Amino acid sequence: MTVETEAPGRDAGLFPERLLAPTRMLAETQGAVAAAIEHKAVGPAGLDPATADLLLRLAKSADCGIRGVDIGEQCHMTATRVSRLVDRAEADGLVRRTPDPSDRRAQHVVLTEAGRDAAHRLAPLLTELLEELVFETLSQEERATLMGLLERLRDRARDLLTDQ
Repeated sequence: MTVETEAPGRDAGLFPERLLAPTRMLAETQGAVAAAIEHKAVGPAGLDPATADLLLRLAKSADCGIRGVDIGEQCHMTATRVSRLVDRAEADGLVRRTPDPSDRRAQHVVLTEAGRDAAHRLAPLLTELLEELVFETLSQEERATLMGLLERLRDRARDLLTDQ
């Protein structure tokens, strides 16, 4: 593992490497993991990344359905992006909208039989990749440490969004 030093240049001190390196590594790791998932699981399952994420969330939810507003919160998407994503998945026959039983103003997005089939195509590919990528790379202790660290960073970032 190498640690980068300050890049030479007129404004090298403007963005201190000691502050940027951890965030850059997080972003590079997230990008590489996402690319591996797309290449080894999502693409071979015949899906695009956003649709695969939607199907995974729906398959794991109670009754295989989630309110549209909750999809936006979980995926950090605007209502417009969620609507477009659900429109595409609905046009592909993977999901359908139903009235939310607890709020007649809201809609519930649920898997169709084709959506369940697509989730079942994705599941073994994703499971195999994650076994190789995470479980063969990191020990149980390292995975626990990583989860704890990422949770702390996520929670702090969320706190900063709500600070006045």
